Amino acid sequence: MKRDLADFVVVGSGAAGATAALVLAEAGREVIVVEEGPAVREEDRGLGAAESFMRLFRDRGTQVAMGRSVIPVLQGRCVGGTTVVNGAIIWRLPSDAYDRSFRAIGAADAIPHAALEERMDRIERDLRVAPAPDRLLGGNGTLMKVGAAKLGWAGHAIRRNVLDCQGSGRCLEACPTRRKQSMEVTYLPRAVGLGARVLPDHEVRTVDLAGTRATGVSGRRADGSSFHVDARLGVILAASAVQSPCILSRSGLGARDHVGKHFRLHPATAVAGVYRDPVRLWEGATQSYEIDEFRHEGFKLEVTGLPVELAGVRLPGMGAAFQRSMADYPHMAVWGLQIRAEAEGTVSRAGNRANLTYTPTRDDMLRFRAGARRLAELHFAAGALRVYPGVHGGPEVLTSPDQLGALDAISLDPRDWSIISSHLFSTCRMGADARTGVVGFDGAVHGASGLWVLDASALPTNLGVNPQHTIMALAMLLAERIA
Repeated sequence: MKRDLADFVVVGSGAAGATAALVLAEAGREVIVVEEGPAVREEDRGLGAAESFMRLFRDRGTQVAMGRSVIPVLQGRCVGGTTVVNGAIIWRLPSDAYDRSFRAIGAADAIPHAALEERMDRIERDLRVAPAPDRLLGGNGTLMKVGAAKLGWAGHAIRRNVLDCQGSGRCLEACPTRRKQSMEVTYLPRAVGLGARVLPDHEVRTVDLAGTRATGVSGRRADGSSFHVDARLGVILAASAVQSPCILSRSGLGARDHVGKHFRLHPATAVAGVYRDPVRLWEGATQSYEIDEFRHEGFKLEVTGLPVELAGVRLPGMGAAFQRSMADYPHMAVWGLQIRAEAEGTVSRAGNRANLTYTPTRDDMLRFRAGARRLAELHFAAGALRVYPGVHGGPEVLTSPDQLGALDAISLDPRDWSIISSHLFSTCRMGADARTGVVGFDGAVHGASGLWVLDASALPTNLGVNPQHTIMALAMLLAERIA
């Protein structure tokens, strides 16, 4: 069997993998990027949520974490990874989040905040990062901005990696106009221009070893045939907080006490409000405005533009009653709540799929309750006629701010909430040695050589803010050192 050969093999083509590949290619190294998912064709873009899930998401959008409740866990599975199907939010790593993560584990000297910020400066230039302009707030974002101003809450337009966004509200379907500066239209083509190769439809199963040194990867193509890619200098895992620990586990690598453990999330939910005038949820940037007034309490609020097939889950009723509720869709605003959760779960391999376990703690659910009340309050401040909290056993609909007190007693059972997550962390977390983590402060796997993990699984904890910028900055810094 013919074996491909390069200086470095990068597993995964999302935020971390594409960044590492570009940095290595810029340093003159020969790079092969191996991606489990397919290339994103023009005909794959903007086809609606159902087709996007089928073509571009892991497990066709059905991946879940099992625990006290069932929590959908959304990840891209395509060339460009989750950057292809996210909301284009770019958050610089705040100093308090840096302190909770890198400084808390003693990595401040090895990974200075200033060094990450310097790479963030470059990334922002490369990806045309800027705040969403007023013309892209849409009715959804404008109403949140109005409500925040009336309540005196700190909010701002979201900083996004887009170039001349057209406001079609379809980021989650792979931008139909290619304006989102995701990895398949930015860093990966640049790396290919410098000689890198990208192999789509190639699922890596194991890391090949000579003793304890990584010498390449093995796996299977989408057609079922096997492949091997040899690496002269090393292997970089950037396959996500779900797949990277599975690859290490199948390969017998990494500290057993930590590989696939410490699974952290930003669980999220949403509250819908119905307004007198049309909101037209589908117009403007998918995510255009956010409120960080309560970030110190462990949650933030953000606009969530959703197509009708996803927005409908925020409305009550079945059959004819649900049809009547759906008539409100053009007048509906949907705002999300993202919490910095304390809970830890696990990721393990289970046949051809990963097995994810996760249950929010009581304190996490208290944050959900507090955040849901804030969202309902915000809707009424912005002029909502009706608010739908969406928590089983609680009030189905609120029609007046005087009813907000009812939310103080809503259930803390995760089964009664509609929870989802797309920000995943820490399953190959950093630590000074194998007693505390899977990789060192340089990203190298403890107990192996020529093998690094540079994706969100290496982050010591969840950040409390959208992680793409931090993932890319960390991958850039460590890949420069590897190169």
